[in-house]
Amino acid sequence: MMLPGQVGKIIMDKIRNGDVVLIEYPSTFPSHRLLWETLIPELAEGFDIVIDDFFGVGDLLFRAYIRRITAEEYKKIMDIVGSVKVVKIGPGKVSYGRLVEEIPLTYDVSEFIKLYYPSIRKVISKASKKVVFITVGLSEYLYFGGDKALQTILFSRSSLPIEDWTSIYLLNTSLVPAQALAALEEISPLIISSEPSGKVVIKKG
Repeated sequence: MMLPGQVGKIIMDKIRNGDVVLIEYPSTFPSHRLLWETLIPELAEGFDIVIDDFFGVGDLLFRAYIRRITAEEYKKIMDIVGSVKVVKIGPGKVSYGRLVEEIPLTYDVSEFIKLYYPSIRKVISKASKKVVFITVGLSEYLYFGGDKALQTILFSRSSLPIEDWTSIYLLNTSLVPAQALAALEEISPLIISSEPSGKVVIKKG
C-alpha cells in the first residue's frame, strides 16, 4: 500500500518509454484530485505532459478540482497547467492547457490512427523532455464503443511508434467493460489500483 501522493514517484521510478501504465479507480474515488493534485504536479518536472481528453472528461475533472482549492493552490496549479498540452478527442470542451489538436470521435482503427498520429508527431518533434501521454475519458470511450473501441486502442498501440513516449490510462473500473479492462491489464507492465477509502496499491509491477 502507498499514499496517493506517491503515485507519481512510483510511475517515474518504474516506467520506460513504450510502456502503458493503468491507474484504476472506482467511480467514488476523487479522480480529480489524483490527476490535478498528485499526478500532473509530480510528473511536470521530468516530463512534457500531454492529455488525451475524450469527451471533455479532463476538463470536468479540472474544473471540479479548482472549485475546491485555496488561492495559493490555484496559483500553483495554474503555473503548471500552462505547460500541459491537450489533444481533444470527440465532443466536449477544453478550458485548460494548450490545445494541440482537436480530433473527431471515431471507432474506426485506420481513421483514428490517421487523425491521431499527426498530433503525436507535433508534440514529439517539439519536446524538450521525455513525453508522457495521460489519457482521460478512455473508460467512456470503451463503454460507448464496445469491441470496436477496444480494437482501436489495441491496434493503434501496435501501429504507432510507442517507444517515443509513455502512456498513462486513467480507468474508471465502475464503467469500463470487464473484457476491455482485462485486455489492457495484459499489455500493461504497471497497474496501480485506487480504492474508495483512498488507499493506493500496486496491482501489477
